[in-house]
Amino acid sequence: MISVTKLLFKREYYGDSLRYTKSAHAQKNGAGEGMGPVVVWNSTKTCNLKCRHCYMSSDNKKYQNELTTEEAKSFIDDLADFKVPVLLFSGGEPLLRPDFFELAEYAQKKGVRPTLSTNGTLITREVAQRIKDIGVGYVGISLDGLKDVNDKFRGVDGAYEKA
Repeated sequence: MISVTKLLFKREYYGDSLRYTKSAHAQKNGAGEGMGPVVVWNSTKTCNLKCRHCYMSSDNKKYQNELTTEEAKSFIDDLADFKVPVLLFSGGEPLLRPDFFELAEYAQKKGVRPTLSTNGTLITREVAQRIKDIGVGYVGISLDGLKDVNDKFRGVDGAYEKA
């Protein structure tokens, strides 16, 4: 079966080599270098806000069955083996995960570019410097409007100012 998009637009996609080449069976793992999918990982359900739109039903408490540090490193090893170029730490609030910096640095060292989606309330100058020093390639901070609108939507007074 051939992709309709491929037929109409004649574009190459990361999975094409796995689908359409005779040598696909020889490819041990993953996609071509830098061509794999971006992986969004909800690394924790824990969150310090109470956003109206949250699909995680998160709260500021520890949840059971989240990956341990060692399990998370094994997950990152698998992503690196698959040649995933980017891992987006999401959540919940990923900065509430005690091993976030260790895992982001581990991903960087494994050749998987760590990126971060955060509500921004925990980013101080020191945290920002540490994020930069580790090599986090992108930080997205969620805002839903100006102060009053954002705080109402996020369910916590002062969330806008902290972000």
